[in-house]
This record gives sequence, structure tokens and C-alpha cells, in this order.
Amino acid sequence: MDILQGLQLTNVTELTIIILVCYLLTAAAKKSKLDNKYMPFISMIVGSLVGLLIALVFHDTELGKAGLTGFLAGGYTAGLFTGIKGILGGYTTKEDK
Repeated sequence: MDILQGLQLTNVTELTIIILVCYLLTAAAKKSKLDNKYMPFISMIVGSLVGLLIALVFHDTELGKAGLTGFLAGGYTAGLFTGIKGILGGYTTKEDK
């Protein structure tokens, strides 16, 4: 979040909402039967759309910056899932079985 704030593409409130909504929607998509290898791309698309939607709700005139913020937040969100899953032992290898 610090990196996105440093880019000064949007304010903290909008950024927080984009990240939370993107996280929730990506978590829901992970529960579906979609292949996990597509999850970063899905998360980035969802993030872009959520960023644009939040910008419209907050009457932000910088729609391009909001879309880019959502895109970047979606990418970070997908990485967050991978990191947490790795830390919690969610990946099993053939040797583990």
C-alpha cells in the first residue's frame, strides 16, 4: 500500500476501498472452479474495474489514474494470496504425498 500511496495516483480512502473490494472479489473467484494460474490476471482486471467504479462513486475526474491504481492493487492482491498460501503451507509437493 505504501508503494501505491507513493505514486500519488489516488487518495488513501479510495485506495483502501479498492484493495478491500479487490481482495474480497479475488477470494470469491478463488473459491470457484477457475484455474489458479489465471488468478493474477483476473485480479488485475477486477482491480481496474473496481478502481474505475470507486472513482465514479467519489466523483474523481482522474479515471485513468483510478484504473491504473486498481490494476496495480489487483496485482498486489494476487501476490498476497500466493504469499499467504505459501507461508501457511498451502502448497504441497509430490514428495509431501
